[in-house]
Amino acid sequence: MPIKTHSEIRVEPDYTIDNHPDLDILIIPGAPLRAVQSIIKNKKIKDWIIKHKNIEYTCSVCSGAIILGETGLLNGKKATTHHLALKVLQENYPDIQVVFEGKVIQDSNLITSGGVSSGINMGLYLVEKTIGKTASERTATTIEFEYTLH
Repeated sequence: MPIKTHSEIRVEPDYTIDNHPDLDILIIPGAPLRAVQSIIKNKKIKDWIIKHKNIEYTCSVCSGAIILGETGLLNGKKATTHHLALKVLQENYPDIQVVFEGKVIQDSNLITSGGVSSGINMGLYLVEKTIGKTASERTATTIEFEYTLH
């Protein structure tokens, strides 16, 4: 079933949360805070994320950390988000150890990243963790991106 993003881009996914294959990595994207606030009210999505808490990596990009925070999976863990959402994360989820400095933060199998470009860093970090440093460096060079975690 096609969907439209908040910016009116049409996306037709191959799978839904009801019929997808097994997951190794789950990446929760960010969005404007108004959209994130709508998503965190959706019990089906929160339960689906929680159901997959033991996969290899659960990640968030940007304000997606707020969605992940709402599930409780970040409680007692270090996490980061977009610089404009750091205080929101800290104030609404006091059990999360919010990291104000850092592009990519891993705590157990949970990986959070700051803004959009930090999401690229996180993607390269995942390549390094799953395929190796050489592949990550080659990918960064190919896309002309300076890979840094801090």
